[in-house]
Amino acid sequence: MSLLQMKHICKSFSGVYANEDINLTVEKGEIHALLGENGAGKTTLVNIIFGLYTADSGEILWKDKPADFASPREAIDAGIGMVQQHFSLVNKMTVLDNIVLNLKDNSFFLDRAAAKKKLTDLAEKYGLYVNPDAVISDLSVGEQQRVEILKALYRNVELLILDEPTGVLTPQETTQFFDVLRNLKKEGYGIIIITHRMSEIMAISDKVTILRDGRQVADLVTADTNPEELSAYMIGRELNDDYHIEGSPQKDIMLELKNVSNHHRKHSRHKLENISLTIHKGEILGIAGVEGNGQKELAEVITGIQKAGEGEILLDGQNLAGINIRGRYEAGVSYISEDRLSDSLITGMNISENLVLREYGKPPFANHSIINKAAIRKNAAEKMKQYQVRASGKSGIDTLVKLLSGGNQQKLIIARELNDHAKVIVASQPTRGLDIGATEFVRQQLIDQRNAGKGVMLISADLEEIMALSDRIAVLFGGKIVGILNREEATVQKIGLLMGGISEEEAR
Repeated sequence: MSLLQMKHICKSFSGVYANEDINLTVEKGEIHALLGENGAGKTTLVNIIFGLYTADSGEILWKDKPADFASPREAIDAGIGMVQQHFSLVNKMTVLDNIVLNLKDNSFFLDRAAAKKKLTDLAEKYGLYVNPDAVISDLSVGEQQRVEILKALYRNVELLILDEPTGVLTPQETTQFFDVLRNLKKEGYGIIIITHRMSEIMAISDKVTILRDGRQVADLVTADTNPEELSAYMIGRELNDDYHIEGSPQKDIMLELKNVSNHHRKHSRHKLENISLTIHKGEILGIAGVEGNGQKELAEVITGIQKAGEGEILLDGQNLAGINIRGRYEAGVSYISEDRLSDSLITGMNISENLVLREYGKPPFANHSIINKAAIRKNAAEKMKQYQVRASGKSGIDTLVKLLSGGNQQKLIIARELNDHAKVIVASQPTRGLDIGATEFVRQQLIDQRNAGKGVMLISADLEEIMALSDRIAVLFGGKIVGILNREEATVQKIGLLMGGISEEEAR
């Protein structure tokens, strides 16, 4: 008896198929990977399973019986749990309170002792150790993820859906997490895991279903395939991960931070403390670390969004103290923000207008306050071609930015920020949320800037990306640089230990 069967599932939005004729089978004791680029239909499919969406047509069988879950509550009651990328925990409540919250069979008076014992037994059985009395806000991201899984197991689920579960984990935490999944598999649980990381698919899954443009293009036994074949199915060609990196970084320093701190900011949870680092001309300095350890603050202090309470920031020898965001941009600091919609784009404006946001009012786009629309449109047409920005329909450069895909929005930012006068590019999570094709393009653009002699700071939660592109790697933990490694000496093990707060001497 199969645990879950989906037959000929179709789902469309505004006449466009998100899922078209999808067939999926998950067995008990099986880890089934769901692979595909952004927009391929993965999230839509699992949302149908979990009762968030209803399929337009097709059939779902749950343990060989027809099923049509109208809500997540119905799916949970049937035995299906889902851990999403953004956790649904109440930060001010304890682990135990979060676990028992909204239990359907919960009486007015909860037997806390019995509930705690059940939780503790589950945690011990599957290696999901967490203090039941701890407050969620005091837990690490990895521990919070364990709580989400325990919450599902406490409700006696038989199928667990995991959406990009390792994105917030260190390499060591990922290894431990995979051990948990293997334990669950041994106990007969079915697991659907969505991930874009080929190495993880090969390491943990039994089968892989690949979606492309809403259609199912392959069902494979993991042991019989390889990353190259998976990439070819997913994007229609083999992935190019052989980036064209030329020569070694120059001796000249392009950006230098000396004992930079930002203690003054009231609402900054993770402050920077005595940050000292350099970026040379023709170098990519990768910044690794579990998210929330000062990466955003570091980027914003360099670009002028936040002020450094202490220390110096030198750009090609020029002290940036007292220079605002616009002044730093004009001096040569470009910024690819981690939040493109909030920080980098005006989504209600069109492509051509967004491309000149930094240069509005300057020649050739304006002369004595008179806007040169022809120059703005010419610039947009050239940039769209150069950076492969694709807009649907005939409107092209007049397309509103909010109508672009995430990948094309990011290409638009890169087209604007990677200009001729840039000396240093601060790229914060530049490929987050992008599909593999767009990711490949963005990475090569950063490599090209390095090869042209510019300095690049690459802040990324993707350790594979950091290791593939960086000449040196600095690791942030608790707002401090805890280690800087050359490319040759950097390993996943060493970086992972530093990300967890282990000293550089111990990591070596």
